[in-house]
Amino acid sequence: MSRQVDDNSYSSANAIAVAGLNLALSYENAAVDRLEKRLSETIVPEVKQKIIHHLDQTKNQQERLRERIKVLGMGMEPTSDKGRLPIPEPPQKLKMMIESSSSDKEREVWESLNDLIVERAEAIMYRGGIEALQLLKADKKTIKALEKNLKEEEVFGDWLEKINPKIAKRLLTKQIEEKKQGKKKMTKKIQEEKEEEAVSPAAV
Repeated sequence: MSRQVDDNSYSSANAIAVAGLNLALSYENAAVDRLEKRLSETIVPEVKQKIIHHLDQTKNQQERLRERIKVLGMGMEPTSDKGRLPIPEPPQKLKMMIESSSSDKEREVWESLNDLIVERAEAIMYRGGIEALQLLKADKKTIKALEKNLKEEEVFGDWLEKINPKIAKRLLTKQIEEKKQGKKKMTKKIQEEKEEEAVSPAAV
C-alpha cells in the first residue's frame, strides 16, 4: 500500500513538473519570435549583438526544456504553443498614436524597456519553477536545467537594466540635436527664399 502511495505521489509530482516545463517552454517559444523581430528592427549595434547572443541562448533553453519533458514523460509532448509575454499593452487609441507619431529612436527606447520587462518576468518564472520542483523533490537534472536558464535570463536582464538608460539618453539626445539641425536648415532656407524675393524686383 505504501509503495502504491509513493508511486502515485511521484506520478502526481511528475505531472505537475511536466506541465510547468511546458508552460516555461511556451514562453520561450514566444520569446524566440520576439527576439527575432527585435533583431530585425533594433537600430543600436550593441543591442543587436546582445540579441543575437541571447537568441542563441533562448533556443538552447528551449532544447533543455524539451529534453527534460521527454525524460520525465507522463505522455506529454513538448509544446509548440506560444505563451503571451508580459509586455504592457496601452489602450488601443494611445497605442495607435504612439506607433504613428514615434520616431525610430523613440520606438527603440520603448522596446528596450519591454525587453527588460520580459527578461525579469522570465527570471521570476524560473525562480518560482525551481522552488516548486524543490518542494516536490523533483528530478535534480531538471532543476539544474532551470537554474541554467535562470542564470542566462538574469545576465541578459542585468545588462539591459544597466545599458537601457545610457541608450535612451544617447538616442534622445541625438534626436533633439537632429531636430535642432532641421530647424536651422529650415530657417536658413526660408531666409534665402526671402532674400531671393527681395532681389528679384530690383533685378527687373
